[in-house]
Amino acid sequence: MPVFSVLITIYNHANWLKERIDSVLQQEFEDFEVIILDNHSTDGSVAIIEQYRSHPKVTHIVLNEQNSGRPVTQWQLGVELAKGNWIWIAEGDDFAEPGFLSACKKSIDNNPTTGLWYCDSNILQAETNKITRRFSERRNGVFKTSKWNTAYCQNGIKEINECLKYDCTVNNMSAAVFKKDIFAPLLTTLPPYIYYADWWICLEVCFRADICYHPEPLSTYRRHAQNFSSVATSLFQTKGEYFEILKLLYHQDKVTDKKQLINHFAYNYLSYSFFKDGMGKGSVLLKKYFASDKKLAAIVFNGIVGSRIFPSFYKKNYELTDPGEKSVKL
Repeated sequence: MPVFSVLITIYNHANWLKERIDSVLQQEFEDFEVIILDNHSTDGSVAIIEQYRSHPKVTHIVLNEQNSGRPVTQWQLGVELAKGNWIWIAEGDDFAEPGFLSACKKSIDNNPTTGLWYCDSNILQAETNKITRRFSERRNGVFKTSKWNTAYCQNGIKEINECLKYDCTVNNMSAAVFKKDIFAPLLTTLPPYIYYADWWICLEVCFRADICYHPEPLSTYRRHAQNFSSVATSLFQTKGEYFEILKLLYHQDKVTDKKQLINHFAYNYLSYSFFKDGMGKGSVLLKKYFASDKKLAAIVFNGIVGSRIFPSFYKKNYELTDPGEKSVKL
């Protein structure tokens, strides 16, 4: 039984796919299996995948006959096939340094209560093929801290209350490794998320286990126009998912400062503009919130109204700003 199962999830990543797969196969720590999952690519990715079919590390290749529409479907397929105790979802457009799994193994061996390990990542602009910054710079800037400059392991609830309840501070799935015994059952209860399943998963794992962080950028996130996080999103779907994340946090007794948290979500995630989004869309959103949780929706509505009446106060106290970028994508 391997220590790690690496799920390489792919959709139209032909331009970068060989670099990604090779970066996994060239890991210094060698006790792992590779499961390749293609979500009905149309760009030649399958031809590249087939070049690895006979590789001894590759235990499964799954080629979808139609696109599932949700990344989490690929995670579920891969986890069902996985034999390892730890799951690394290596997205097909990113790549890793050879020491990625070695660093993870050392950390989880030293901290057996860990359920989630992640490392810093470089951000590479695909158009120029240049690294523009590291995720640690972004997180430190947003939270006005130096937290992500050094390694740490800590209780998951503490991590949630420090930062993870405000933003998904785990860079992306490519930079994270999850304990299978915790991760796999969560996939069966995961709401029908399209965009923010990673945040929900990280929160749920941290409610159950500790989290460890490694400060070296052992993963590289490739930013390009086809990133799932870069494409145009549905107003109703994204804000609905944000509301469900807030709902998860709101009903957890161990989550602190809930009034501040609700105002934070109301300002950064759940608000809408009558001029930009229209009265009709605003009404639909409110109905969506109230249908999910009436009590919470009423409190959120008060926060949205407050943010409109006192915009300067809410901006000063709740806005997440990144000194390195014009805005923070939330």
